[in-house]
Amino acid sequence: MENPLVSVIIPYYKRGDVFRQCLDSVLQQDYPNSEIIVVDNHSEDGVRQVIESRAPGARLIELPRNLGACAARNAGFRAARGDLLLFLDDDMGFFTSQEITTSVRLLQIRPSVHVLAFQVCDPETGAPRLREWCHPRFWKDSWQTEFETHWFCEGASIFRKEVFDACDGYYEPLFYGPEGWDLSIRLLDRGFRILYSPKLRIWHRPSESGRSASRQYYYFTRDYIWMAYKNYRFLDGVRFLLPKLAMMSYFTLRSRAFRPFFRGLRDGAWGLKDLRAVRKPISKATVTYLAELERSRPGLLIRLARHRSTIQL
Repeated sequence: MENPLVSVIIPYYKRGDVFRQCLDSVLQQDYPNSEIIVVDNHSEDGVRQVIESRAPGARLIELPRNLGACAARNAGFRAARGDLLLFLDDDMGFFTSQEITTSVRLLQIRPSVHVLAFQVCDPETGAPRLREWCHPRFWKDSWQTEFETHWFCEGASIFRKEVFDACDGYYEPLFYGPEGWDLSIRLLDRGFRILYSPKLRIWHRPSESGRSASRQYYYFTRDYIWMAYKNYRFLDGVRFLLPKLAMMSYFTLRSRAFRPFFRGLRDGAWGLKDLRAVRKPISKATVTYLAELERSRPGLLIRLARHRSTIQL
């Protein structure tokens, strides 16, 4: 199809004015065939009135309680009619009116690519936001270069729908944190591929209230433990997990957020018994592919320099 239907899925939770900017940037897109789906994670802050006044054609899905980022994205995916699923967080927006058109055209000329990762930038300066740069490349050398990657920002990406059909979306018990990394591992194991493109640009105005130490340190620590067990064989899981726990330990020592970190360790270990039914280790070929991508990651000193003034988590 020349202009396949694009479902723009926006999970929402108490973002107020910045959500209005997000919504306006979607409405200003020049792409002729799209739908907007907003999934409200039980905000109870009048978002229905905002949508009815600004985007009356959008669909609103209201969840009965805050079920987390994974469940919100999955609810949008299950309601979507489009062949392409574009996920946009409620505190993000498009820089230009051509972003959807450009993403569709890129997927059309690259049939071997299944996910496009957008460039996430500061809304004022246009510079890349390092919090959202988890690609296995040095950002200074690569942020304006197209390359194959194993990572995407969950709220700044577009998928072929077949990816979600095959992987059954996000793993909802993760709730929040590295859920995109978990999905990327699973989709790569099914032969799908991710491309970062600097031609696709999104701004991000994050709310620091959602980045509290208790939230970040707990969920990331717990979820890394679950991901290692769920997605890897034992030795491969250890190789995945140890650097992640070392990173979280470093952050914990700097910020002194010991309680959520140790809660994450405890609940991560305790919850392993519930993952046996969904445990499906990825193939050795996928482990090798991930390792090959990781060879382009800069050294430890360069990575630590990102966190010199502010922890990028």
